[in-house]
Amino acid sequence: MGKFARITVSSLLLLACIATGLTGWPTPTAPPTPPPTDLSIVPEDVVLYPLPAPGPGGRWFFYRGDRISFDITPRHLGAIQPQDLTVRIYRLRGTEREVLAEGAVGYPTFDGVPRARLTWAWDTRDAGGRETLVVHLDPDDRVHAGDEDPTNNVVTLTVRFIADAARPVPEAAATWATTTTDCCVIHYLTCTRAERDLSMLTDAANRAVAFAQDRLGTRLASPLQVYFIGRVLGQGGYAREGIVLSYPDRAYVGLDLEMVLRHEAVHVLDISLIGPATPSLLREGLAVWVAGGHYRPESIPARAGALIRLNGYIPLAQLAEDFYRHQHEIGYLEAAALVAYLVETYGWDRFLAFYRQSGEAADMPPADALDRALRGSFGVGLEETESAFYAWLSSQPTTPEQARDLELTVRLFDAIRRYQQTLDPPAYFLSGWFPDPAEGKRQGIVADFLRSPRAVRAVAIELLFTAAQESLRRGALDQAAILIEGAERALDGDFSTPPASEYLAIARAVAARGGEAQRVEMEGERAYVWVTLREDAAACSAPQMWVLQTTDH
Repeated sequence: MGKFARITVSSLLLLACIATGLTGWPTPTAPPTPPPTDLSIVPEDVVLYPLPAPGPGGRWFFYRGDRISFDITPRHLGAIQPQDLTVRIYRLRGTEREVLAEGAVGYPTFDGVPRARLTWAWDTRDAGGRETLVVHLDPDDRVHAGDEDPTNNVVTLTVRFIADAARPVPEAAATWATTTTDCCVIHYLTCTRAERDLSMLTDAANRAVAFAQDRLGTRLASPLQVYFIGRVLGQGGYAREGIVLSYPDRAYVGLDLEMVLRHEAVHVLDISLIGPATPSLLREGLAVWVAGGHYRPESIPARAGALIRLNGYIPLAQLAEDFYRHQHEIGYLEAAALVAYLVETYGWDRFLAFYRQSGEAADMPPADALDRALRGSFGVGLEETESAFYAWLSSQPTTPEQARDLELTVRLFDAIRRYQQTLDPPAYFLSGWFPDPAEGKRQGIVADFLRSPRAVRAVAIELLFTAAQESLRRGALDQAAILIEGAERALDGDFSTPPASEYLAIARAVAARGGEAQRVEMEGERAYVWVTLREDAAACSAPQMWVLQTTDH
C-alpha cells in the first residue's frame, strides 16, 4: 500500500472538520493529593455507562435521556470484606444533596475485582447541561479498621449533557422489535444491520439450533431468546436470560454467525447434562466442538496441534482452575480439542456420562473434580489423561499455515482486547458492561446495546481489525500480519505509516462528509469504502459504497 496522500469522492462536499485525537475513556479530574494507603476512591475509579459521545471542545457528553449505570471500584480494601461496603451517589441540586443511587460492593465481573455496579440508576431526562455528582464510599462510616481517613472516600465529578435530539442515526431511530421462528424468539433493534438482514438471521438461527439439537440428541424446552445488538461487546456476544450476539455494520470481531449460534445453543441445550460444578473448561470445549469451530469452521484437532508447535499449550489443571482468565482463543481451542480427544478415545456415550459426572463434586476445586470424573468414567486421572492428550495433539497433521493462522488470530484478538480496555471499556470481556437485554427492552433502552466509539482514530483501528479478519478468512496471512501490526502501532498512537495512516485518512475523509466508514477494501490506488450516514433517515438503509482515490507521494 502506498502512503495515503489525497482522497477525492465524486459529488460530495466537505461538510465539517472533526476532532481526531486518540482519546481514552473520559474520567473526571481532581486536584492532586498524596496517594492514600487506606480504603479510598479516586475519580478514575468511577466509570459511567453507556459510552459517552465526543462533543465540542474535546469534551465528552451524554445525551439527555440516557439511563446511566455506574461502576465504583474501591482501593486498598485489605482485610475489609466487600459486602460490608456501600456506595452512595448524590446529585447536587443547589445546596441540597439528592440521593441518586446506592448499592453494595460485590463481584459483578470476570476479573475478580470488587466493585459496586449500579445498573441503570440515573434517568437523565431532567438533567441540565452540567450536573455535579458526589460519590461516597462507606457514607455512613460503618468501616473503621482499614479506613483511617474517611475523607478520601469521596469524589466529586461533573457530567455534561447535550440534547436528546442530537443523537445520531441509528441510535435516534432505533427501537426494539421481535419476530418468532421455528426455534427462537429473535429480538433486534430497528434501523440496524439486524433489521436489514432479518430474513437471513432467522434462517441461520433455525439451522444452528437444529444442528445443535441433532448433535446433542435433545430439544429445547422453550424457544431460545436471541438478541441481536448493534455494537461489539466482548468477543461478540454473551449469555443472560437468552443469548446476545453482536451484529454491527463494522463487525471487527469477525465471527461466523452460524457458528456462534450453534455454540450458544449448546449452552442452553446442555442444561440437562450438567451439574452444579461442571468445569467451564468442559462446557466451553463441548460448545466449540459441537459447533465445529470457534470463530469459523475448522479442523479442531489439527488447529489445536499448533498449540504444541507454538508453545501455547496450557496445562489442564491450570486451565480448569481459572478458565476465563487464560488467553481466550488458546483456552477455548484447547478445551474443544480435549473434548475431541475424549470422544475419539472413549466414544460419545461414555463421554456424555463423564460430562454429567464432572459436575457432581461441587465442594472440590475444578481440577480435582475433573480428575475425579476422569477416574470414575475412564479409570485414568487427570495426569494420565493429559499425558495421552498431549501426545495426541503432538501427532496431529498441523500445517505451517495453520500454525501461523492461529498465531495471528491470537495476536489480533489480543490487540482487540487492548483496544477495548483503552477506548471502549464497556466492551472489555473481563470487566465490561454486559447489560440484561430483556430488561433493556422492557425499559426501551437502546444506547447500551448500540452506542460505540465514533472518534475517527477509533474507527480507523476498528477498520484495520475488520480488514485483518477478512484477510485471515481468505488465508491471506501476509496481508493479515501487515494489518495487525498497523493496528498495534495505532494503539501506541502511531498513525504515521501505512496501513494505519491510510485507514485513518479514509475514516477522516468519510467523517468529514457526514458518514461513518464501516468496511474498507484496498485495490491499488482505490479504496472501496462501505459508508453509513450519520444524520438523516438514509442511515437506516444499507451502507453505500464510496470509491476513494489514493495517490502516492
